[in-house]
Amino acid sequence: MSSVLLQQGGQTAMQHVQDGRFAMPASALASKTILRLCSWSERPFFNTQRVHFVSSDSKGWYMLPYLVGSMTTHLVLDIRSDGLEQQLAQHLVAMKSAFLNVLNLATNLKTLVVKVEREHERVFEVLSGFVASLPSLRKIQVPLGSSPLPHALFHLASSKHLVFADLTIYPGSLDLDQLQFPSNAFPNLCTLYFTSKISIYTPLIRSIRSSTLNSVRLTFHEHSPCPTETFHMLIQATCCATSSLQVFELTIIAPTSHRQLSNLPTAAILLPLFAHRKLEELVIDFGVSIQLTDADIDTIAHMWPSCRKLRLIPVNAERRNGEVMGWMPKTSPRGIIALLYHLEELKELAVEFDANSLDVDGIEDDESYFPGSEWQPAAGWDGPLQARRTSPLEMFDVGKSAAGDPLRVAGWLGVLCPRLEELRWTGDSEGWARTRLVLRKIQQLYGSYAFG
Repeated sequence: MSSVLLQQGGQTAMQHVQDGRFAMPASALASKTILRLCSWSERPFFNTQRVHFVSSDSKGWYMLPYLVGSMTTHLVLDIRSDGLEQQLAQHLVAMKSAFLNVLNLATNLKTLVVKVEREHERVFEVLSGFVASLPSLRKIQVPLGSSPLPHALFHLASSKHLVFADLTIYPGSLDLDQLQFPSNAFPNLCTLYFTSKISIYTPLIRSIRSSTLNSVRLTFHEHSPCPTETFHMLIQATCCATSSLQVFELTIIAPTSHRQLSNLPTAAILLPLFAHRKLEELVIDFGVSIQLTDADIDTIAHMWPSCRKLRLIPVNAERRNGEVMGWMPKTSPRGIIALLYHLEELKELAVEFDANSLDVDGIEDDESYFPGSEWQPAAGWDGPLQARRTSPLEMFDVGKSAAGDPLRVAGWLGVLCPRLEELRWTGDSEGWARTRLVLRKIQQLYGSYAFG
């Protein structure tokens, strides 16, 4: 089965062929229809700009060269796995032949997106060879692997045209000594999404010295737990590679480990990021908690004044890498307030803190909780103190934070974050469930006016 979606311009319409040429903007076509059109004209789609090609059999790949031309700038290849194993040899031959023709015909190709349903080393081998021959791509999203991988990576790293790269690397049994990169790799890259192993990423990022790379999203799948030193090395290497980092996401997925409390990562791993004062999004997910004190949180609040998204706990409960005996968050409500006070654009926050301390510290009577003269009680509000300048926070993930008194914590959140839409936590917690329920009641009762 194969089909194609063609597009000219930005419109959509039914497919029509006039005088043997592609005349209207878009259509989904089956291979039989394509062959019929090609019997009328050798190149009925010569002026197609965008092609989305889907195929799950070898016959479909022979259609691809008929669909692209010198005006094709955007190509999406959706490789389906139906019947792939049964006809692997024919499939690979057809793919190689199609790619050779695309190289000759689509001479102005700027964007390549490849989607593969499942891992297959032979398919990655063909794709890597294809990518290594493309001359002037600006954007690429592709899985790579097998023996042509080093050549494909070197080719991409040498390109002065590439500005966006979303690479999923399957190294297999690759000898890491084969990986070589130019001294100034990816000279004009702005965005890098990289999914693979740390051993592949390390030589790549150390070859980059960029003033344009501002967005880096990394996902690593490791076979063994990573020591804290590895976390620091990854952040250090990335920060040294660019002078303009604005978005940084680092996720490490590894087997469960039983760490000692003293071996948990601390705010020290974040130190290299403090040089990037324009950071807008930071997501760190090691599968383990990061020990943060109020002093650490205060430093973060002053270092990244433009931060809109800050996540310093595992994104999913399933990624939490074992329990640590005796662990509890060191950040207090005071730290959270300082963070919200200074980060005026923060919309998403994921930090663990000790909500229980809200009960014992007497927050309702302690004005030291509210830094600066702008923090004053709101008229008509008999709950916790009100901040005249409230936080625009919309999502707060408290992770495994122990829940405090639901009424008091909900009132505190309602005062600080009147626009809060979502409160999340990890695992089952009756305390946080009740806090969310009370918070919703407060929001319904007082609305935005009660909270500023």
